[in-house]
Amino acid sequence: MKKIFNYITVAIIALTTATVFTSCDEDEMEAWTLDGTWTGYVETYYRDRWGWEGSQYRTAMYFDKRNTYGGTGYEVDYNVNSRYDDYYYSDFDWEVKNGEIIIYYADANWAPTYIYDYKLTSSYFDGYMDDGTHRDIRFRFNSDNSFRWSDYRRGYRAITRGASEDGKQWYASGAFAKRLEELRSVER
Repeated sequence: MKKIFNYITVAIIALTTATVFTSCDEDEMEAWTLDGTWTGYVETYYRDRWGWEGSQYRTAMYFDKRNTYGGTGYEVDYNVNSRYDDYYYSDFDWEVKNGEIIIYYADANWAPTYIYDYKLTSSYFDGYMDDGTHRDIRFRFNSDNSFRWSDYRRGYRAITRGASEDGKQWYASGAFAKRLEELRSVER
């Protein structure tokens, strides 16, 4: 009888443990892991968004988890040779939904970006994104909690400034501001 009781106890513990671990779904785990700063390169990114090509551009993204599946954040794209003069900064909202990460930028000029087919660990974030161009845009980021956001958040060097209705900010400076004005004049 004692042996049967031990087997039942072990089975109950196993079922309880399985239930506890599966109650936190995959999207929620991805949101927890994404929380923080990521820096790296986005291949062909500037050819799509800015009309530029080259490896001298870098991207940093900060994801701040505010709820179960998403939150807010900000991104800066900059020229590594003139990082404080030529950059683009934008706030965004984000969510993890059905295995995709969706980014909604404050600057309404850009469509939502969908991140898919990605690998995410506590130190590495690699995958593909679609910024509305329906192309597989490859990115490779590393966790970087030493990035100095204060150099960009104030926008004190910004030539072009904007804010969305909810107060989210975006700035363009130097070559990025000049290119943004060129893109806007083509749209008009």
